[in-house]
Amino acid sequence: MNKATFNQIISSLATISWGGVPVYLYTRGLIGEYLSESFHVIALSGGLAMIVLGLFNLLHARRQVGCGHDHSHEHDHGHDHDHHEQNPVAAICLMIIPVMLCTGFTKHEYSKEALRWKGLYKQRTLKSLYSTYNTEFTRELLEKRTPKTSEGNFLLQLTELYWSAGDEKIMKIYDGLPAQLEGRLIEEEPTLNPDNTRKRLYRVVMTCCAADAQVLGVPLEFSTSLPALADKTWITARGKVAFELIDGQHFAYLSDCEVEATEPPETQNRRRP
Repeated sequence: MNKATFNQIISSLATISWGGVPVYLYTRGLIGEYLSESFHVIALSGGLAMIVLGLFNLLHARRQVGCGHDHSHEHDHGHDHDHHEQNPVAAICLMIIPVMLCTGFTKHEYSKEALRWKGLYKQRTLKSLYSTYNTEFTRELLEKRTPKTSEGNFLLQLTELYWSAGDEKIMKIYDGLPAQLEGRLIEEEPTLNPDNTRKRLYRVVMTCCAADAQVLGVPLEFSTSLPALADKTWITARGKVAFELIDGQHFAYLSDCEVEATEPPETQNRRRP
């Protein structure tokens, strides 16, 4: 095996390994941790194309082809022709090994520090989502558009409750509303939890990819003992909507909470017919 063939084999393997990442994430149901749903099929298609390209180059690695240059003058003058081929060691160290390590050893989720940095406990930058609505928002409209559970709890989105705070009229509509939310459980910020009666429910809101994601959190207050569930467990939370004023800004939270562990939304969607 000559040097050119060996280099082409390594480059082909590098292409296959990079293409295999989005395919692996898609088939394992993990791609939602990195990309918005609208990009899932695009990423899968790109990964498959890279795998096909890598396999094609790998199958033809031993095929001898010309470079398209006239080398006759080089033989006359004794000059070597440099094709600037990629160093196989560099390809292995920079393209193959990092992909294998990152894919194999990552937990495919944000750490607690990353969640905090992404805004888990951060104050809002807008007063209320509903302040931009042109139509009149009323309790009747809320009840008309929001489904309920058999127990009478409104099935709210965490983002909906999060942005309801900040507008006096909107808060009156939501205040005391029996609600059910889904999200992931995590510890509350210690400075906001002096009596140790709270946890926090959060969701990652992604526009494009994990780089631009924002973490939105809503406190859960318990009248009984705190749930014995691990941080980042997916849960269903039930309670009553309430609001509190912190440093001059209103925040929504659920009081009198009850929670239970549940499956992640991706798993639920896969099980639906």
